[in-house]
Amino acid sequence: MNNTSSTSRENKKKQLRRQIVQTNPEPFGRGGYDEDDEDSREVVYNAHRKVIRRRIRIVLILLALAAIAGLCIYRYSIYHEYTDYQVVWEKDFTVEDTEGVTKGEGNFNGYVDFADGILKYTKDGVSYLDAQGKVVWNQSYEMKSPIISVNGEFAAVADQQGTSIYICDKSGNQGKATSLLPIMRVAVSAKGVVAALSEDSKASYINMFHKDGSDLKISVKSLLSKDGYPVDISLSPNGTQLVASFMYLDKGMLKCKVIFYNFGLGKNDPKRVVGILYPETLNDGMVGRVRFLDESHCVLFSDKGLVFVSTRVETEPEAGEPVNIEEEIRTIYYTDRYVAVITDNVEGGDPYRMRIYGVDGAPVLDQTFNFQYSGVNIDGDLILLYNDSGCQVFNLNGVQKFTGSFDFTVSKVSAGRFPGTLLVTGPQMMKEIRLQ
Repeated sequence: MNNTSSTSRENKKKQLRRQIVQTNPEPFGRGGYDEDDEDSREVVYNAHRKVIRRRIRIVLILLALAAIAGLCIYRYSIYHEYTDYQVVWEKDFTVEDTEGVTKGEGNFNGYVDFADGILKYTKDGVSYLDAQGKVVWNQSYEMKSPIISVNGEFAAVADQQGTSIYICDKSGNQGKATSLLPIMRVAVSAKGVVAALSEDSKASYINMFHKDGSDLKISVKSLLSKDGYPVDISLSPNGTQLVASFMYLDKGMLKCKVIFYNFGLGKNDPKRVVGILYPETLNDGMVGRVRFLDESHCVLFSDKGLVFVSTRVETEPEAGEPVNIEEEIRTIYYTDRYVAVITDNVEGGDPYRMRIYGVDGAPVLDQTFNFQYSGVNIDGDLILLYNDSGCQVFNLNGVQKFTGSFDFTVSKVSAGRFPGTLLVTGPQMMKEIRLQ
């Protein structure tokens, strides 16, 4: 009886254990791991990866479309040729109130690019007009033969064979300098320092002036019988370096030399000379124009071609290999980035050939053209050829962008305020046009 009762209790315990196991399964399945939960997390992970991949594809597609659009816009801007234009605005100097700007053609001398606009200079005064044709300031004077030098945001207007120099910046006249002898050439730095080249019967003199017109007490004297006859001068942007070309006689032969002065580092020499380039370096050319393009580069223009000079080491100017130009040079032009030379085209076809160089002498463009020009301008990446009735425009890739004529006398053509616009100026009229 006891054995039967004991067996019954054991059976009940086993049944109870089985019930407990069936009603309370392990919380994470076999071995504590839930396969259904893992499957759901993998589904979420895969969905997230698909979203990321989709977003990456969208971004890549948008970038590709943007690159294609940018390339199309770039190619359009480079290769599109305009055939017409629309006048955006115009100023008639003979009718409108121009706040003292000189009117008419009889007294007109010329325009030069300056700061954000242009300078109009005459025998009676100089005016600064902004890119919308508005007169910013006007300075009156009386000169028989005004000459002008521009460097950055400073300009110097001098009376050639006279004695007065007006020094101006964007805000107006900053000072007046007076030379004791007749002025032959004038040069200004980007800081307003002015160098005036003058002469008497025995010597030439380079005198330096502050931007307010005061004498800097720096003078370089060159004897005509010993040093030669000065032809041209140029100041570096900071005003401490000056280059001058001289013609002189050697055993009855006319020769040329170029002298570099430094008023900061050349104090060991009484004449401030830090370097001289002699005829053999200049390819025996006659250098008629010299120009500092920036603080480290200078270019010399001769009848034989160009010589680019590095002044990175200010006390040791270093001339590069001469750029020989066999054709007769018709026109030269320069900016702080480029140098242009136009010659006749002896190879046939178009009558003219234009060569553009960087400040280090590296070739940029070699282009022929057929346009009867009287002036040239390089503004940004545009080369603007013009005469008194029209213009022809190239870019630095050699693509002809525009050829057109105007209904008024033209003195200068420059790039406008926006891409695809030009600023056309004349003695009596100024217009901004939008190319179409």
